[in-house]
Amino acid sequence: MKERLIDNCILYVLGIFLMIGMSGWVRPVIVVLIALLHITLSDLIPGKRLRYIEMGAFVGAGAAMQDHALMLFLPLLLYDCVRMRSWKAGVITGAGVLCQMVWFVQGEIGVFRFVLWCFTLILAAIFSVRTERSLTLAQEVIHLKDSSTELRLAMQKRQQDLLEKQDYEIHLATLQERNRIAREIHDNVGHMLSRSILQMGALQTIHKEEPLHGQLVAINDTLSQAMNNIRESVHDLHNESLDLKQALREVTDEFRDKYEIAFTYDMSAAVPRNVKYCFLAITKEALANVVRHSNATRVSLYFCEHPGFYQMLVEDNGTDIKVKEVQIAKAQVSGIGLSNMRERVEALGGTIAFLTDKGFEIRISIPKDM
Repeated sequence: MKERLIDNCILYVLGIFLMIGMSGWVRPVIVVLIALLHITLSDLIPGKRLRYIEMGAFVGAGAAMQDHALMLFLPLLLYDCVRMRSWKAGVITGAGVLCQMVWFVQGEIGVFRFVLWCFTLILAAIFSVRTERSLTLAQEVIHLKDSSTELRLAMQKRQQDLLEKQDYEIHLATLQERNRIAREIHDNVGHMLSRSILQMGALQTIHKEEPLHGQLVAINDTLSQAMNNIRESVHDLHNESLDLKQALREVTDEFRDKYEIAFTYDMSAAVPRNVKYCFLAITKEALANVVRHSNATRVSLYFCEHPGFYQMLVEDNGTDIKVKEVQIAKAQVSGIGLSNMRERVEALGGTIAFLTDKGFEIRISIPKDM
């Protein structure tokens, strides 16, 4: 819209310049006002039919004037005609151009004025094509931005789904471990205690004399209490029972054949489940990155619980720093790897930093009041 207004203003000024030297002042003022009215109505008139009527009236009024001054503003119509890409508008504009040429042949228009007028016509066509191309490119840029935004949202959704899938896998592993422990307790310890209670009952029946009978009763009561405690423990196993320290050890044990692993764990058993899942998933991803991208030989893992936050550090002694810096930059847009870590930590209100001063280091802190 702004580009069209500028183009019309330039053509309008050139039309006024072509009117220099005409006699009188009333008719030029009327012509200038009519041209200005056309510029105003060119983008306000709804529908092409009304536009055709307005353009036809413009050409008719120009042909009716004795000095044909209004035809000097015909480039304004040509500008709209090229923009509209309509053969009807072309016919109306062509009729005006044809009239102007006839008047030039008849000697009613000077050579200099006619040449400048033709130049203005060409300039109007160039302006119209250029502006329409610019507007088309602007619309394509807007469409590209919309597509980019849609793609970014889709990638974020896919990344969120991936995080949820990873959490689900950890959750499933927790359930499987819970069921395994419960099954082993039930099948092994539970059966052994049940057999011991039956044997103790048989011994009580055989040995009814004191003091042996009283001791057997006490032992039987102890075994019964142990059996009840085991049953309660089996029933009390739930999702919070993930042993983070044991799970981390199992993960790091897989890498001890190729890397020197330094593992430090100083956290209580009351760590929230989402923090456990976060630390476990990041540890897996960090160790996988060491295998894929680093030439490190030693990896240090440090987990600590402070009064106000949980802290996690993962550091390797790799020297391929440039590769890691590129990976950090790409991780901001790739939707995998390091950006997954950032998403997990920020979802818990924590902070994460990637450092390459000495090897590659990941520093994470998650507040307790999340």
